[in-house]
Amino acid sequence: MRSRLEIVAELRGGRTVVRAIRGGGHFAGRQTEPGTVHLVGTAAGPLGGDHAVVDVHVHEGARLSVRSAGATIIQPGRLQPDSVVELNLHVHDGAYLDLATEPTVVCHGAHHENRTTIGLSGSGQARVVEQVLLGRAYEPPGVWAGRTVVTRDGSPLLRHTLRSSLVAVGGVRVISTLVSTEGSYTPATTGDASALPLAGGGLLVTATGSDLLPVEADLLGATNAARVAAYAAPGS
Repeated sequence: MRSRLEIVAELRGGRTVVRAIRGGGHFAGRQTEPGTVHLVGTAAGPLGGDHAVVDVHVHEGARLSVRSAGATIIQPGRLQPDSVVELNLHVHDGAYLDLATEPTVVCHGAHHENRTTIGLSGSGQARVVEQVLLGRAYEPPGVWAGRTVVTRDGSPLLRHTLRSSLVAVGGVRVISTLVSTEGSYTPATTGDASALPLAGGGLLVTATGSDLLPVEADLLGATNAARVAAYAAPGS
């Protein structure tokens, strides 16, 4: 099954208006308050063989938050295990996108890939938080890979790939990442999280662990530590 959801936000009269939410399939979009859209799962999965695409356009000057109503459960299909969720995020000049959804749970037997592409124009900025949980409680993990590509005006800012086959060792079953394209930072670590500043401004934070809440705390802690260290650095 292939599906596509498109969300379009723009600035009208000084406030963000969600001009369009169209398409669907695996996900639907619901505006829950001004400038905020929640993704709602409307079909099982994605299952093996499925490819779900979510396109988000934030036009000049608008500010949009994207959240989800619950975890996304990835299960293997009857004939094949592979599935893909693709996020195509377009943030125009002066706009801001904050995307932080509930965890993606990759069930045993599933092979899932997340592809996130963030295209920035002019002074557009974005913060994207993704969380992956390998396997439900008391079951072996599924297989996951995540690819994040960030560009500004067509120039590359970040190419980043994580694979559970390399990261999920020693009891690791939670993988979380945060990408922020604005601000200056210095490298920092907290617990099992590491924060690395991007050459063009912004930050990439990666955190791993066996339980979701401690990983979330490490992710936030490393982000704050990198910000504090930057402010405390000579010449800042």
